[in-house]
Amino acid sequence: MRFDYITGNTERSLSPFFSPLMISMTFNSVWILGLILLVVWPTKDLFRFFQGHTIPLTFLVVTVATLLINTYLGLRCGRGEVFPNDYFSRLARMDIKTFEEDNNFFTYGLVAFIIHSIFLLALVLPFLVVSAAISGITLPVFAKSFSILFASSLLCRMFAFLMYLVFGKWSLSGYLFARGFVIFFVFITASFAAFVNPILLIYSFYQGRELLPHFWLNAYGHFILIVTSAILILTLANQAMIKRNRGKGI
Repeated sequence: MRFDYITGNTERSLSPFFSPLMISMTFNSVWILGLILLVVWPTKDLFRFFQGHTIPLTFLVVTVATLLINTYLGLRCGRGEVFPNDYFSRLARMDIKTFEEDNNFFTYGLVAFIIHSIFLLALVLPFLVVSAAISGITLPVFAKSFSILFASSLLCRMFAFLMYLVFGKWSLSGYLFARGFVIFFVFITASFAAFVNPILLIYSFYQGRELLPHFWLNAYGHFILIVTSAILILTLANQAMIKRNRGKGI
């Protein structure tokens, strides 16, 4: 099956990998993270940190910045916000249906979302590896942090696509609900469900402590279980909405 989002650059792709705006957004995310890495680079020898039983903030800052940037990119890609938004551009796209809306979500849209989420993280992987090395982060902890980044980005992208299907391309409600979900997931959950908050989980990895020490399943296990379940539910919801819209001829 042809995956047109990889090489295509037309309005029929919800978020083509190489559209001008997508390339600009991707490039900006890379140089911003590179700049952040330089800003938080330790100004004194690493052995002095270890002598003082402290850890450089490099890994924490770079990873959280990656989380914020990639969840926002996932949101914009999920809602098809990678094209110009002026009046004439909207007019040109008015009656265009994307491949994601025309094809089975399980075999097209979901695959596209997973591949693109991995691709965007792979571009900044060197920064994550360097920051982990500077902060003395072990490979298992790094792998868990990377999986949190991927799962968070994919979750936000899936929800944003559902808002796209429910409310349409340029609906203010879809715009607000998608961003409200990201704010809720990334920030507000910290106040009542720390084990599902990606920032607090990454912070606990940085500190080397466990958020739920007395539970049968640790905080990371809770996060993966809950977020994976949410992604599965959103997958089914997106597929159902696609079938419904196609049945109505939308």
